[in-house]
Amino acid sequence: MKAIRLKVSDLIHPLGIDDRNPRFSWNCEGGITQTAYRFLAESEDGQILFDTGRVESSSMYCIYDGKALKSRMRVRFMVCLWDETGESVWSEPSFFEMGLLEPSDWQASWIHGRDTDSREHLPADCYRKEVRISEKVKRARLYVTALGVYTASVNGVRVSSVLAPGSTEYGKRLYYQTYDITDLLVPGETCRLDFSVADGWYKGKLGADQIDCLFGTQTKLLAQAEIEYVSGLCETIGTDSSFSWSNDGPVRFADLKDGEIVDARMTPSLSEQAVEDPHEKRIPTASNAPVVREHEIFAAKLLISPSGQKILDFGQNMAGYVKFRTAAPAGTQIRIRMFEALDHGEYSNTSLSFPDGNVEPVRQEILYTASGREDEYAPSFFYSGFRYALIEGLEAVDPEQFTAAAVYSDLSFGGSFTCSNPLVNQFVQNTIWSMKSNFVDVPTDCPQREKSGWTGDAQVFCRTAEYFADTKAFFRKWLRDVRDCQRDNGMVLNVNPHVLPEDSPMDAVNGSCGWADAAVILPYTLWKMTGDERFIRENYELMHGFKQYTTELCKNKSLFHLTEDNPFYVMKPLYDAFALPESEWNRYIPEFGIHWGEWSVPQSEEPEEMDPASALMRPKQEVTCAYTHYSMQMLSEMLTAIGKEEEAAECREYADGSSRAYHEHWIKEGTVQTDHMAELVRPIALGLASEAEKKNISALLNKMVIRRDYKVGTGFLSTPFLLQTLADNGYTESAYRMLEQEESPGWLAMAANGATTIWEGYDCYDEEGHPLPRSFNHYSLGAACSFLFDTVCGIRIKGENAFIIRPHPGGTLQHAEARTVTAYGEVISSWTREGDRIRCTISVPANTSAEVILPDGSQKTIRSGKEDLYFLP
Repeated sequence: MKAIRLKVSDLIHPLGIDDRNPRFSWNCEGGITQTAYRFLAESEDGQILFDTGRVESSSMYCIYDGKALKSRMRVRFMVCLWDETGESVWSEPSFFEMGLLEPSDWQASWIHGRDTDSREHLPADCYRKEVRISEKVKRARLYVTALGVYTASVNGVRVSSVLAPGSTEYGKRLYYQTYDITDLLVPGETCRLDFSVADGWYKGKLGADQIDCLFGTQTKLLAQAEIEYVSGLCETIGTDSSFSWSNDGPVRFADLKDGEIVDARMTPSLSEQAVEDPHEKRIPTASNAPVVREHEIFAAKLLISPSGQKILDFGQNMAGYVKFRTAAPAGTQIRIRMFEALDHGEYSNTSLSFPDGNVEPVRQEILYTASGREDEYAPSFFYSGFRYALIEGLEAVDPEQFTAAAVYSDLSFGGSFTCSNPLVNQFVQNTIWSMKSNFVDVPTDCPQREKSGWTGDAQVFCRTAEYFADTKAFFRKWLRDVRDCQRDNGMVLNVNPHVLPEDSPMDAVNGSCGWADAAVILPYTLWKMTGDERFIRENYELMHGFKQYTTELCKNKSLFHLTEDNPFYVMKPLYDAFALPESEWNRYIPEFGIHWGEWSVPQSEEPEEMDPASALMRPKQEVTCAYTHYSMQMLSEMLTAIGKEEEAAECREYADGSSRAYHEHWIKEGTVQTDHMAELVRPIALGLASEAEKKNISALLNKMVIRRDYKVGTGFLSTPFLLQTLADNGYTESAYRMLEQEESPGWLAMAANGATTIWEGYDCYDEEGHPLPRSFNHYSLGAACSFLFDTVCGIRIKGENAFIIRPHPGGTLQHAEARTVTAYGEVISSWTREGDRIRCTISVPANTSAEVILPDGSQKTIRSGKEDLYFLP
């Protein structure tokens, strides 16, 4: 048996991490059971740093507990495994490298350009330093960050990742990246270090309101190159006033949303010296997360619109940018406008517009002036959400000169689902592409309009995301952002990092039920799917604050007693109209506050009793009560796991109290009376209903689903639970008919209408076929893909090294297969109809077991291998 997929802090071969007690993990290959392991870590000179010795355990992880890890230390590690026969095998060696752990490690100074502290969006800053390489280099590293987005090049070769240093809560934390530049330094030659910095998330437009300069107005650079020569001599080159600077280079304007203006005729003069900022004291930290990179490259197909527009179709909606080469005459101005959907064959920016019409549409365009030479161009400081590009300024457009690059965080995608229904397969691919498009350093809602890290989107999709890819390091970094944004009173913001000032009117919606609950739902989901308790411990303060804020909301009944001199008095009639009957259990319900609730219910299901603004502001006690129970129940379980039993007991009190309140007001006589599909899903999915009540409520849900012709009637919060709720309660065929429904509202309606990503709503075109002002790339509705893994093919994680596999064949499907690389290895579950029987093929990784439960009730335990099982449907 051999250890494979060795990771440190959920990363492979990371450079520049700052986790002083990292968690090492591996999977097993060959053999049946890991009976023992030995983990060994050593420094470059062979010094043993950590040696566990033989540990009798089947666990596929260990926590570093050796000699103190120091800045810049490169560590080599291996794992030896013993199998059930007593044979032992060492893994291939792996490595990681520490970053700069102490503030004193940073010898560089923050620098910026002259007189560039302005709310105006200025050209990109360019910096340069030339250094003579005196002798042969043993190792060289470049550590870089910026207030803004930066690029870094060594001797003309770009070394920086895309959109670095990424999105962050700048007031609390700043991330840096580490690059290996050893092979770019030549003895006896001059090394040229070039950097450029533009607005990015720091100064550029953010969120739905397109607020700019939210974090600052002065972009800055901090960089440090460290060169270790073979002779033992070490040299450090840090940013300071010796760096040359100018902002007269080719990038004249750059914004993450609006795009870039580039004049290829210009080269930076670098005629001035950078200015050191003695007041900037921020010390960056390592992100310990996958960086953003270019991935798939798409060729273009030229379309000529009815009006004669030249449009490139890349065949896939994505997040990324257009790259091109041109030999156009000097001064030729080329305009490229990226967009998502054609309007009867013509360019349309409708999906770049905001529904209320009060904010200018996002531009997403490149204005490029050719140099007259052979130009090659790719954006450095922005990305867009698009499938198409309108090309203006060229008499003839050669599609072979254009490509589109998909840009997203460097995740390992190991999950897949295929079946006999092509539209279901397309729905899965659409979900994966929307996930890729919105996992750009933070989990965004959309890659074109907002690009914002919405908590609600992340929590409904987290489970599905982990089936498709290894998201642990990605979400760990973003949960740190969430912690950084949390208010002193425990409120969790809806968007993290924040995109609005606190005095914004929309600040009143922060802490929204179902969105703020991401502070608990994400750590819980990741803990359950990976077995990693760090998700609990690292986020304890976040969850503790959430609990405090939620319990205060439960206690606060002050709006019942408002007087006319209170600014919230105007809301009193609305609260009075929706007030709950008095009950001793109301003290466990957050009755006030503005909550999104069951957001984005299909239009056919929307109540017409009030305007959208009033609907947003009205109390939503049924939702807040249900989520208080759901989150407090999960939190109590996590707190118990880490030994905080007293606080866990408090959470159980609120979980039980809100359950009693829910039964007092909404579950009566063992059932629920409602016309809203979500109100039938929620009590079952969130654990509020007893077994008898589940039977009654699910029967009503099934009748409603049939009556509404198997069309989706739930909104944002309940849709991810809908299919599973039906199947788990005996209505598998209804779940399949809803899954395979090709009419709107339904998941396959998007694919049937040519979608290559998941839309914000099931309809993104009006009755005349014109695009609506909705995003064509939102991953949230794709959360239903978890049903394909955990129910259609039945893969569920039972615990450490253990699975329950309970497939549910159904619908028109003749076969289905799900693959997912879990924390314990790759699991495959498939089934195929063969005449009058069904063959199930199950494969589980070494050192694991699966309890397989077939629809006919037969059961079998499979250990570390592949097996075919048969049953009669």
